[in-house]
Amino acid sequence: MEWEKEAEEYLKKIPFFIRGRVKKEVENYLSSKGIERVTLPELLSAKEVLLKKMSQAEKGYEVTGCFGLDSCPNAITSSEKLLKHLEEILEAEKLEEFLKEKVKGPLKAHHKFKVALSECPNACSQIHIADFALHGVIQPEINPKACSFCGSCSQVCEEEAITFTEHGPFIEMEKCVGCGTCIKFCPESALYEGFRGYKIYLGGKLGRHPRLATFLCYAKEEEVIPLFKKVLTFYKRHNQKGERLGAIIQRIGWDKVKYLLLK
Repeated sequence: MEWEKEAEEYLKKIPFFIRGRVKKEVENYLSSKGIERVTLPELLSAKEVLLKKMSQAEKGYEVTGCFGLDSCPNAITSSEKLLKHLEEILEAEKLEEFLKEKVKGPLKAHHKFKVALSECPNACSQIHIADFALHGVIQPEINPKACSFCGSCSQVCEEEAITFTEHGPFIEMEKCVGCGTCIKFCPESALYEGFRGYKIYLGGKLGRHPRLATFLCYAKEEEVIPLFKKVLTFYKRHNQKGERLGAIIQRIGWDKVKYLLLK
């Protein structure tokens, strides 16, 4: 698509880190209208339409994953089917209709109930700003009798969570992020997989009052769905004006929320 000089000069005023995306969105929009030349008036018109579109929510929810077990060497879990199941539950819960009733008008992007999953501790899918987040982890266990004191596990641990005593390796679980690298590099199988599943986080959001998601519990794959349904029931029961789960948690208090969900 051809850009006129005035339109190109205006585009340069847009921050470089979103400039490419804006250009592509404008071209796609104008092309759908049969326009093949970007003038400044056309650019400004497209920008106004696209900004309005970006602020609106097409659905009452959003589900985000990451590359997964087949594409990422760091992946611990493989959750494509689980994510699909979660999305089906959200659809069945009719969140769009529910939120429109609470908001008393059209939905904005910040109203959406957001689910995010990361197959490893790197959290590329920004799980810490989602309403319901799944974080793939492995919890290592120790067989001290098998340890040869080679130190491999300690050397590969980026968190410096493993030290040695006279009895063998010791793992500070407060530091461990559950990546499982120490297990891969142990030549004697003194470290082995004790648990593989997910850390569940709740209540993350951005906006005017940002909040990082709070760790709720560990869950195996078969435990995720019942817990997710329970969270959705809680969210709908306590939602007042289409607020995010994090706002509900801040209003009610984390200790009470945790008790209600895990009792």
